[in-house]
Amino acid sequence: MSNILSAPPPPVGFDTDLLKKLVTQHSALQQMWLSGYLYGVALHGQSAPNDLQALLSESSFAAPALNGNSKPKITVLFGSQTGNSKKVANQVATSVREHGWEVTVADLNDYPTKQLKDEKVVLLVISTQGEGEPPVAAEEFHKWLMGARAPKLEGLKFAVCGLGDRSYLQFCQTGKEFDARFEALGATRIAERVDCDVDFEEAVEEWIGKVLENLPVPAALAAGGTQVGISNTNGHYAAAHPAAKAAGTGTFDRKHPFAAPILEKIQLNGRGSQKETWHLELSLEGSGLAYEPGDSLGIYPQNPPSLVREVLYAAMLNGNKTVIFNEKENTLRHFLLREVELSVLTRELIEKYATWSNNAKLKALLEDNAALKQFLWGRNVADLIREFPAAMSEATLLSFLRKMPPRLYSIASSLEAHPDEVHLTVAAVRYEYGGRPHLGTASTFLADRVAAGESMPVFIERNEYFKLPTDDSTDIIMVGPGTGVAPFRAFVEERSESRGGTSRQQGKNWLFFGNPHFETDFLYQTEWLNHLKRGTLDRLDVAFSRDQADKIYVQHRLAERSKLIYERLENGAHFYVCGDKERMASDVQNAVLQIVAKESGKGEEYATEYLKGLKKQRRYLEDVY
Repeated sequence: MSNILSAPPPPVGFDTDLLKKLVTQHSALQQMWLSGYLYGVALHGQSAPNDLQALLSESSFAAPALNGNSKPKITVLFGSQTGNSKKVANQVATSVREHGWEVTVADLNDYPTKQLKDEKVVLLVISTQGEGEPPVAAEEFHKWLMGARAPKLEGLKFAVCGLGDRSYLQFCQTGKEFDARFEALGATRIAERVDCDVDFEEAVEEWIGKVLENLPVPAALAAGGTQVGISNTNGHYAAAHPAAKAAGTGTFDRKHPFAAPILEKIQLNGRGSQKETWHLELSLEGSGLAYEPGDSLGIYPQNPPSLVREVLYAAMLNGNKTVIFNEKENTLRHFLLREVELSVLTRELIEKYATWSNNAKLKALLEDNAALKQFLWGRNVADLIREFPAAMSEATLLSFLRKMPPRLYSIASSLEAHPDEVHLTVAAVRYEYGGRPHLGTASTFLADRVAAGESMPVFIERNEYFKLPTDDSTDIIMVGPGTGVAPFRAFVEERSESRGGTSRQQGKNWLFFGNPHFETDFLYQTEWLNHLKRGTLDRLDVAFSRDQADKIYVQHRLAERSKLIYERLENGAHFYVCGDKERMASDVQNAVLQIVAKESGKGEEYATEYLKGLKKQRRYLEDVY
């Protein structure tokens, strides 16, 4: 019996005959279920019913009947921009399936709306883009559900998991809207909505546990069905993952990043440039990490020491004082440097600070989204405390602050071209605000505070929907001004390697690049010219905005190439945009709309539907920030 786990002796009065019966007369799957169930009963101080079989047949809603080998059905829907929602949806499906349910996972981009009224249980995982917008893949479904044609959903059970970023005012807004709309249409919520920040893993696991607690137990389970699951320390069910990731096992991810040595750092801008752009090359040797063009590299930065000093000064606190934070003991300065966000203010932080300080002006600011957005822009935690001073303890300060999120940078290299390496293109963010210098946390960490020969923690973040076409013969059009050119360096390198550096049969690669000045800001100029010479870059159009009296941007170059762009789109080309979300991405989209309206001869309404079609086919793809 060496495979039996050791355990302390049972408490006095324990029915050992009952234990033997449970062990010998029930399957391992049934034992696992009972373990989790009894743990939950004990945790909540409840009494188990005398008739366990009655419990299995009762629930807050009836499970679909099992006919023969059929299983009760659940549909997991997702709407994703980069692939995170899809990843979470598949995680949910795995856990639910292991509890005896038949699960269908569907992308809202492809899901037939008429099917919703016939669903019994829907679990929705949805991201929010920018300031409260649904992901492109969910736009049509969102519009339909919010409109008059949406059906009544009285027979539907549902739960919503929202993914977002607290640095945006409309945090997880799309998830909130779906959650409220499902309820308004008569559906019944089986678990409270969860709103997940960029570090979403723990929140997702907790939400899955709550969903599983409130699902009815499939009748097949009582008969020795196909559930696989164990109870976690919260009394929730969790999927059993035999290949769990752990530090030191050679498997690295967001929770267990790899210490990547920095091989080289190069300043890409010429002398006299107003820009400061760095090219970094890191080693992945021995990590087992792999990526594809379009993916991102996640890094864990540290706050600028100067900002930590400002926060301590404004809060009148001693950075050398030892404190306990998140069950760890260290100096306050250590936690401010490494553990919490200081450079970005969020609505949640303002809400906490306004409530604690009872500041009327801050409370009024929270009522005006436009004013709040303007207030948050450019300010950091030191600015907030300086403008609204209040005496506070170390614990109070830390309680306001968001956990330091990792930063994601578009990968600027192909693994085929640079085995065991990953390259980044990073613009150092430095600006004046309120008469004082302000620094971008991650960008200046990379520019100023790490050097070649040192290592830093990294992980790979997949971006499933910003990828090269699967058909190598498809043309691509890439628009990447400034550091937005990074993923397109990877795209062209990848395609160049796949055809051995020659111009043999393959899709055409067309790049639009922009920056202020030709002489100082033409990033990767030599490489682009070499690709043009070899034919691995078909066309290169550049826009150096400050080299002439009238500013010229990439959208102007697009308009100049209107006819050829439309021809390539008509022939199946994929169109990519990377870079600034606030202005550039919308200007480029407007340029494409004008191109289609003009060249098709069918006007603006046709152009709008045309662009929608490109997005739905995932031929117009954005990686914007």
